[in-house]
Amino acid sequence: MNTKFKYILMTAAVGSMMGFGSCSSDFMDLTPTTEYTQEQVFSDPASTQLLINNIYDYAVDGAREHTTTGLTDDAYFTHNYGQIAVNQATVSESDLQWYNDGNCPFQWTNAYKGIYYANLVLNNIDNVPAKGDYNLAAMKGETEFLRAYLYTDLVRGFGGVPIVTKAFTLKDQDQMQIGRSDIATCLDFIIKDCEDAFATLPSTALAGRATKWAAKALEARIYLQIASPLYADRTVNTLAVNQYNGDRKVLYQKALDAAKAVIASGNFSLFDCRGATVEAVAEKYHDIAITHNSETIWAKQFDLTRVTQNVGQQHGPNGYHNWSGTTPTEDFVMSFEMADGSLSSGLTKVGEHVDSNPYLGREPRFYADLGFDGSVWGRKRAADGYALDPTPKGNLQTGTYELSSGGKEVEVILPDGTKTTFNGTYGCDTRKGPIEDWNGSFTGYYEKKLINTTIDAANNYQVCPYPYFRLSDMYLIAAEASVELGQLDDAATYLDALRARISMPDTKTTLAKRGQSFTQADMREFVRHERRSELAYEDSRYYDVRRWMIAPTTNNKELTGILILARLKPGKTAAAPYVHNENTWDYHYYVQSLSYREARKWDNKMYFAPIKRDEINRNTKLVQNPGMK
Repeated sequence: MNTKFKYILMTAAVGSMMGFGSCSSDFMDLTPTTEYTQEQVFSDPASTQLLINNIYDYAVDGAREHTTTGLTDDAYFTHNYGQIAVNQATVSESDLQWYNDGNCPFQWTNAYKGIYYANLVLNNIDNVPAKGDYNLAAMKGETEFLRAYLYTDLVRGFGGVPIVTKAFTLKDQDQMQIGRSDIATCLDFIIKDCEDAFATLPSTALAGRATKWAAKALEARIYLQIASPLYADRTVNTLAVNQYNGDRKVLYQKALDAAKAVIASGNFSLFDCRGATVEAVAEKYHDIAITHNSETIWAKQFDLTRVTQNVGQQHGPNGYHNWSGTTPTEDFVMSFEMADGSLSSGLTKVGEHVDSNPYLGREPRFYADLGFDGSVWGRKRAADGYALDPTPKGNLQTGTYELSSGGKEVEVILPDGTKTTFNGTYGCDTRKGPIEDWNGSFTGYYEKKLINTTIDAANNYQVCPYPYFRLSDMYLIAAEASVELGQLDDAATYLDALRARISMPDTKTTLAKRGQSFTQADMREFVRHERRSELAYEDSRYYDVRRWMIAPTTNNKELTGILILARLKPGKTAAAPYVHNENTWDYHYYVQSLSYREARKWDNKMYFAPIKRDEINRNTKLVQNPGMK
């Protein structure tokens, strides 16, 4: 058989390789043609490596405009792109909406295309001739790891899926009729690929490439996933292929062992963020998300030319000419701890109102991850005629402010319907502000975590890597598995290490501060809260609420944001440009409903995504997930 490869495929592979570094080869000196035969590709290890590089692109990263975060209680995606249908549970096999988008990490066609190329490599690599310093065993390990990663995404999205190990052609129509393997079979297959990859991959590699510890981290993730309550449930999870019938404690132990192996490998260390002030701690913590550092196990690498990402423009404030894509919800903002470990109460239900600043005295991750009224963004606004903020590093403006002069008549409608009109100005970073108001945040907040805020994102790409696996995730997996195994002291040890690096009080002290006890139930809640804070915007929450089966609570919450009104104090004067100042203004914070934008509603059919009807029609052995017809 002569399978053809389009030249554009190999061009894409070369572009991806820029994130890894490159190897010299005569293959790179070939005069480009429109396509290559299979024999050409596998006649040279350099061309085989390029094809493997191409497979990396099928591992969807979260450095995108719309990701799974907007499908959780953590965020609202301003521009829809099919996410409303998911959050309102109106999707089906004939109307996949966001699930059929290339930003979905488990988009069926994309994932299986990557698996096809992985199978093609694995079916042929043993016949690739040795040449130069190419390590064919390691290249095979890379491919096994990538196939395992793609299958893990599919399993986390759909449940049991067809296991395909052959690169089918159009002549293999009958063989392509493959049913869905059950969860246990999928798990065994993924683990086998991970173990084979672990045996041949190096401990360290160029940034962006797989290592044996990335394979071990993937083992920890998939073991924890399948050990979780969803796969043991028989009331809601009614499809046999999505049910796990083995001993879940064995899986928790294996998840713990894999996570511990990564932690103990000596190749990674927690990033020490401690500092003299909470601002200093937050700045260091923010660096974890935007740099390749000691916590990075495996991350997507970007550059300024061929492998680019534009998260700063996609999610940054409209007052900086950005698009305010995935914006934090009021519920998520208020879930962050206070500096002493306690949890704040209130300001989560529509109509709740406070006059004191709710953003003071918070933990470092709050300031590292979120953009809110009065917060420092990182760079001064461009001098484009709308610059209302003279501060060197930028001061976000997400409210409406009364002015003694220099303003205009503005109107504010409070959650109870009360209207107030005065001379003032709408903040730059609002939907009534002077800069691209159509891109303003509805929630009144902005994502900051994955953004290098010092860059003019409207005109420049950023090169921040996206972490598929961080060491902190391994600590959290170890902690969760330890809790489920009843090893509470061990769980606290893992959690304390994470918290100490950001100057937060230890687990037992924090539990006491919250009026909770050192029990399995309270520790389970503690770990889950810690995952929400630590792994924000890293494509974790979507899967977590489903595998824990708490989505009927989290995904039925009313969508809310903040409305901020700043009135002049008696005897005070202010004129544009505006700078946040509590000596000049009395600030009023109101929780407002955003249900008119998205009336969120959970349906138990949403535990697993729908398989596209076209796939069901092509493969008659496929069974649809419950409720998705």
